Amino acid sequence: MSKHSTSCHDSSIMELDCRDPEQRMARLSPWKRGRSESWGPYRTSRYSFAEKFDTNTDANIDLDLDIKKLALKVSPFVVSLVSLTGEKPLFMGSGTITESEEVNGTYFGTILTSASLLRTSAESDAIPDNIKVNVHLRDGTLCEGQVLAYDWHYNIAWIKIKSDAPLATASLRLLDDTMCVDPSGIQDKELGSNSFQLPPHSDFFKLCPGDTVVAVGRYFQPPNEIMAAPGRFSIDCCDFDCKELFQEVIAKPYENPTILAYRTSKKYANEAQKCGIGGPLINRHGEVIGVNFYDKLCTPFLPINIASKCLEHFKKYGRFSRPLLGMEMTNLYAASLRNLDRINLKFPNDSYGVFVEKVIEGSLAECAGILSGDVIVQCAGNFVRSVLEFYGIIWDKRGESMEVVVLRSRTGDHLNLTLKVGETSSDKINRWPLPTMCKVGVKRVR
Repeated sequence: MSKHSTSCHDSSIMELDCRDPEQRMARLSPWKRGRSESWGPYRTSRYSFAEKFDTNTDANIDLDLDIKKLALKVSPFVVSLVSLTGEKPLFMGSGTITESEEVNGTYFGTILTSASLLRTSAESDAIPDNIKVNVHLRDGTLCEGQVLAYDWHYNIAWIKIKSDAPLATASLRLLDDTMCVDPSGIQDKELGSNSFQLPPHSDFFKLCPGDTVVAVGRYFQPPNEIMAAPGRFSIDCCDFDCKELFQEVIAKPYENPTILAYRTSKKYANEAQKCGIGGPLINRHGEVIGVNFYDKLCTPFLPINIASKCLEHFKKYGRFSRPLLGMEMTNLYAASLRNLDRINLKFPNDSYGVFVEKVIEGSLAECAGILSGDVIVQCAGNFVRSVLEFYGIIWDKRGESMEVVVLRSRTGDHLNLTLKVGETSSDKINRWPLPTMCKVGVKRVR
């Protein structure tokens, strides 16, 4: 490590150590909701997704052995992608091979990635006519990618490739984001991810705040090294329009075994982080649980539940269709302590549900009589324990009306309401910030 980079590292530690302890702990807490004010010049956490490798080379080398094993386990199905318009580079990212099919000795693979790969700007919802996608496999093999499908609302895309050799595919695990808020369920033993975790053979993976997850990507230049960034699942908020996003607080920057960004000029060091966009988020079993996006303060990710549902509907109907209710929701356990205390006082026997944070004026939710602060506990005759479970129910109800049971803590009432499920129109899709265009024609510095 250079003398300059060592001094920067020490300076960062001094700045962090001099902060107020309570503020420092609040920043590290995976239970934090909303963003706190930045301290001085530090507008990102020390190990944020946007940090450059050359300021944390020591952390880059000292990844935990278990994290390295996980990265090696998933490496066969993690690819790098570069989009071009004509011969001009447009964007680069990573992706996950989710499906592979053999036809007469030829293998056709489907790659899940971010639709940022196909955008010319943050405001554009059209793919350039002359777009080309280059896909690099683990062994460096170059494949020509064909755009199979894309959904601007959730910013995800599927790319089709053809290969002469068999293609490894990811193991996808749907997320279970339910957690009980019953105070009588407190355990004497130390609480940790193991106390909440479902066994590996379960159909769903239970994800709780503080659990370790790993963002994985592949660098866009030969020899296309694998990158891994361990972090913790957090219920903190990000500024994106998409309210279905979850979030990981990165503990360390992406690893590159040859310290590629450190050997590259500083001008391009940050590109290594951005090429992880669209790559998989994996759990401690090496199963893919989400699709990574880019933010300076964290790594937002779309649960694999939603990405899988989108592709399922596209295959069935030939288009993407998403439910619209006109309200913002979160899991009951993610509500503020003040709200939880009020709900528990009125409804001590109700420990699961979806908490309504905001109801949009004139929306279908408002027409149904739903108010902010309500808790939805039943939907279409099914008990609702979490947001993902709620979305799973309403996805197939577009254009239909359904009965919902709502708890209203301000009055102590159980209400039976009729809620109509709308469909998101093309003019109401989420807006997605697009990172600065990345120069992908950079030569490696040796």
